[in-house]
Amino acid sequence: MTGSITIVRHADCVAGELAAALTANRLIYGAGDTYASLITPSSCVIDSTTTTALTGDLMLLWQFYHIWNNLYRASLAGEAPRWIARLCEYGLRPEEIQAQRITLAAGLTPRFCRVDYVAIGPQRVIAEVQWKSGGLGLFSGIHDVHAAIVPATAGRPSNLAGSFREMIRQCSGDDPVAVNPVRSVWYRGEHYLRRTCDRQGMRYIVFDRREGAQRIIERSSRFMVAEKGELLRIDFLYAQELLPVIAPAMIVRLAQAAADGRLWIETPLNYVYRQKWGMALPFMPDYAHLFDDRLRALFGAVALIRGEKVDLRALADDVPHAIGQQLRAVRTIDNLAGLSTAARRLLVLKCGSGSGAYYSQGRGVLRLNGSRSAAQKTLAFVKERLAQGEPWIVQRYVDATYPVDVCLPWETHTLRPIDAHARFMVYATFDEHGTPMIIGGLGNFSREWKVSGKSARLDEQGRISGAAFNEMRFGQGF
Repeated sequence: MTGSITIVRHADCVAGELAAALTANRLIYGAGDTYASLITPSSCVIDSTTTTALTGDLMLLWQFYHIWNNLYRASLAGEAPRWIARLCEYGLRPEEIQAQRITLAAGLTPRFCRVDYVAIGPQRVIAEVQWKSGGLGLFSGIHDVHAAIVPATAGRPSNLAGSFREMIRQCSGDDPVAVNPVRSVWYRGEHYLRRTCDRQGMRYIVFDRREGAQRIIERSSRFMVAEKGELLRIDFLYAQELLPVIAPAMIVRLAQAAADGRLWIETPLNYVYRQKWGMALPFMPDYAHLFDDRLRALFGAVALIRGEKVDLRALADDVPHAIGQQLRAVRTIDNLAGLSTAARRLLVLKCGSGSGAYYSQGRGVLRLNGSRSAAQKTLAFVKERLAQGEPWIVQRYVDATYPVDVCLPWETHTLRPIDAHARFMVYATFDEHGTPMIIGGLGNFSREWKVSGKSARLDEQGRISGAAFNEMRFGQGF
């Protein structure tokens, strides 16, 4: 494979070793006793030039969120349109809005992120940035198992778990107590990270988030965790999964504690870091001058649907002339159903909010590439959400695929080639000044366009289905 990313294929026998080691390490999402995703005996190798370019992308993304938050501040102060603050606070309870404004005023920013690329090559395009915790232990374990079993390649493996531990210490001091309440589907995978932290002498406490109201306790303006009969002061808290299960008033007190420096919360309680609608800001005439052209290239093209109005001119560049004319003529969401099938294939609709039922887990990611009647049904659903004030965006669909050999985890002796869509998941940390450092990565491959961690199976036609992960290795620039 040519280009700045190479998918290096290893010996067939590696597949069985990977499946056994992933299960032995309890790297399991949700229920079941065995590793459930597809297996691929391969690694993604990023050359040194691209590694440097990815670091530059991270700097651009940090600056993007800085500008977005400045626009939010200006909107609250009456110095920018009110709709910006309204979208930043869409769907939040009053206490969550108060916590977000405390965090915003204190200037708290995340120290850890995952950037999901859908293409790495002559042109790099990202689907989204995830400033959140879900699956870190599982993904660290998948990375470490691959790095230990597959032979050395042109790149070198990173230390994702070790870099994460170091980030916690930088946020919290030399001997921190870190706490991560997780959804039950991540629980077993997160214990992999707990075990690796234990071996390094760091307390990393994991529990099902449903226990949060009983396990997180306030004492004398400090937040404590109940652990094996002890009450331990929390220095570092992964809070995103905790928030839905604790009293709203506690969310405000957590934000104030973080603002006062009494603990570090990752991601800080600013829901902007969960939202996607701001990706449209660099393409809007009133705000385009605030952003770098390199950022626009990284985002591809994004349009915000406001009310039922949408301007797709940003998506009309670099497409066939006839399709570009159609996209430029769009004025409302209803116009999307009237586009040709070829034009609709180029579009992805995404929920842009940071709360509610459709902002995560791929539920609010929709295409219009079926029949016109199917497109109309999809658009009717989106219109219902828009009527409630929920922000939605339109992105250009990136149809990049990669040849990858995969197998079922219970049938590792039979490898089959698939033409896979991919997410290249690049993990990074940031220091207090916003300087990034890449700490690892994973490749994620599937025949389906919406790549995820879907369990392995055979479909009705006997074709292999699901998703596979491999580890990412970086050139000397890493």
